[in-house]
Amino acid sequence: MDILLQSSGFTWLDLGAVLFFFASWVLHYWIVNHSSWHRKTISYRMSRYRQLWMANMVLRDPKMPDVLIQNTLQYGVLFFASTSILLVGALSAGLGASDQAVELLADLPFVTNTSRTAWEIKVLLVMFIFTFAFFKFAWSYRLFSYVLLMIGAAPDKSVEIARNESTLHNTSASEPEATSEMSKAERYAVGVGQLHSLGAKHFTTGVNAYFFAMAAAVWFLDPRLFFGATVWVSVVLYRRAFRSNFGKILASLEQ
Repeated sequence: MDILLQSSGFTWLDLGAVLFFFASWVLHYWIVNHSSWHRKTISYRMSRYRQLWMANMVLRDPKMPDVLIQNTLQYGVLFFASTSILLVGALSAGLGASDQAVELLADLPFVTNTSRTAWEIKVLLVMFIFTFAFFKFAWSYRLFSYVLLMIGAAPDKSVEIARNESTLHNTSASEPEATSEMSKAERYAVGVGQLHSLGAKHFTTGVNAYFFAMAAAVWFLDPRLFFGATVWVSVVLYRRAFRSNFGKILASLEQ
């Protein structure tokens, strides 16, 4: 192992920094999505408002405001997906200019590792993170497109009223059937709200990957700074998920 590290220009400190980085990233994902604390995150609280939105959507006629809101959300996802592709392309160009980059880094007094192999591995790490983010944004965009279709396919309030009035005049079992139609619309709203929350989850995961990519970029300078940047990003994301002012206001609205 020592020989492999030396041949690449890395040290045990570099290896420890990389392992700590991935451990922090995975731990953060688990905490905000699967742990018992995830109910306190801002994303979980916002999922309730997504459900409320869809519950109002099935009762709203026409549904053009819902379509406009959803289109606006999709534009944001598309922006991040396009930016990810551009960043991956720029980093690919950085691989082709390894010699020039190593020479530039060698002139900086605080850079500890300036080998070509080290540069290429660090670039590949950042490329991997932005590629991962792109897949998350692309899937989120696709899910939001499906949600948009489901908004268009949602029950029409005026049609349901006319159907129930027709049932009222023609059958004695009108009330149970009207109740059935309402429960069907409610179930539809719950399902669409859950699908919307799933798309938002993938989008949030992609945005968080951008933060960790910023920490990984510090590795170009020094592994000790890489440690510090990983801790800093983890703290920032923890605060935004659990301790942000926006989250506190949401919590106060639920009381």
